[in-house]
Amino acid sequence: MFKQAVEDIKQVLLFATSVDDAIPADADVRVLSDAMDQLDWSGLESSYSSVGCPAYPPDVLTRILVYAYSKGVRSSRKIEELVENDKRYIWLAGGLKPDHNTIARFRKSKYEHLRELFSQSVRLCMEAGLVLLNVVSVDSTKIAARASKRSLYDAAQVYREMAAIDRILAEAEETDVAEDEEHGNGNGREIPEHLKDPASRRAKLAAIAKRLNEERLNKTSSSEPESRVMKVSGKLRPAYSLQAAVDSANQVIVAMELTQCANDAGKLPDMIRELETNTGLCADVVVADRGYSDEETFAWLDEVAQDAIVVPKEHLGKRSNDLFSSGCFLPAEDADELVCPAGRRLTLRGEYQTGSGVYKQYGASGCRSCSFYRQCAGGKDHSRRVNISSVEHLRQRMRDKVCSPDGKKLLSLRRQTAEPVFGQAKSNRGFDRFLLWGKSGATAESALTCLAHNLLKCVRGGVSTVPLPLASLHAGIHGCLKVIIRSLTLTRRRHATVCECF
Repeated sequence: MFKQAVEDIKQVLLFATSVDDAIPADADVRVLSDAMDQLDWSGLESSYSSVGCPAYPPDVLTRILVYAYSKGVRSSRKIEELVENDKRYIWLAGGLKPDHNTIARFRKSKYEHLRELFSQSVRLCMEAGLVLLNVVSVDSTKIAARASKRSLYDAAQVYREMAAIDRILAEAEETDVAEDEEHGNGNGREIPEHLKDPASRRAKLAAIAKRLNEERLNKTSSSEPESRVMKVSGKLRPAYSLQAAVDSANQVIVAMELTQCANDAGKLPDMIRELETNTGLCADVVVADRGYSDEETFAWLDEVAQDAIVVPKEHLGKRSNDLFSSGCFLPAEDADELVCPAGRRLTLRGEYQTGSGVYKQYGASGCRSCSFYRQCAGGKDHSRRVNISSVEHLRQRMRDKVCSPDGKKLLSLRRQTAEPVFGQAKSNRGFDRFLLWGKSGATAESALTCLAHNLLKCVRGGVSTVPLPLASLHAGIHGCLKVIIRSLTLTRRRHATVCECF
């Protein structure tokens, strides 16, 4: 025996069920929509003109997109299908049925307004008590661009293809001349249609070569020039870097920015400023990995008195006790010189600029006569040289913080705060490649993903998703944080003004 259909699907119901009745009272779509009711839609609505055909309400389109992104659905055609057939999306859209073109255009053209809605979601989480700003972790992840890796060109490939096209055009010209002699003023004078395309392709290749030269790039994408070549899942392909600052209390994203740089150097000040803009406050401690370590960042952190734990790039524990490491060359008291472990003087040879900041280079003379020549200079033909950062005292202070027990706890907390957020977005919601072209489209998708993440945190009542191994540390982190900060000689700093929601 099998279960029988309750009723004929073609039977007209006497008491029809409304769409609202079909959605349970505790459905996630209702709770998410209620949370979005708290957002300010005036900025987005004012971007529309009152002239012409009435547009779809922007809040409806945003609700549809945020809910779809929270479910890992990002294709505009798939969203169109859901709006037509899924009762949750029908309820959310109020019966409206925007097509995929409308959804895609809105998503890409309103990316700045979507970023503003993300900022509002941060303040919404703060009002719910989900953001404490005791410890904020900053990290980045590389996300593949819409363009394929087959669109990448380097200078050598451009010149090879241009040479091949030049040969095609030369052959076309020879064919044209031969046909002129044979046919006179007939159709043979014109270049055949299939040979006109190489000229257009050559112009595109010339533009690619110009871009490679002007922007000093090794490779660039022919179809998405705004992207940059980055290593994604172990392979080089067009991509963007998504920067995020995550609060440790409940893994709420308090700041985000999409960049075109594979390197994180110099990005930490921008993330901290974005955090302060979104929250109206500053974090007690900001924690970042080695990629954010550079001279300008250390100088900026000291200038604004922002407490931070950033691993210096040259920090290698196995060389900390090396007798001939650069840290063992002490500054002289009577001159701008260094003194090596053997007592020889290293004089200043000059300063030079690198990608991470300004360095002073000191050099010794007569090292060959030293008994430690091979251990110190490596047995090379030149004497020992030592490069010292212009903010070496700040780097040393940061090394001390990193090596302290409390600093190690905070670094461990960073790994369990920011990285799970990226893992959830990429693995659970399929946000591992952008579907829209260009940086504006990628920014829109990033803002939608972060907005959906924060709203879900808000509607779930701030239930932390911190992994179990962190439970003991997280339970006591707020109680002992002031002791940690005091031991790291940190100074609490607050803005003079507080955002309106407080």
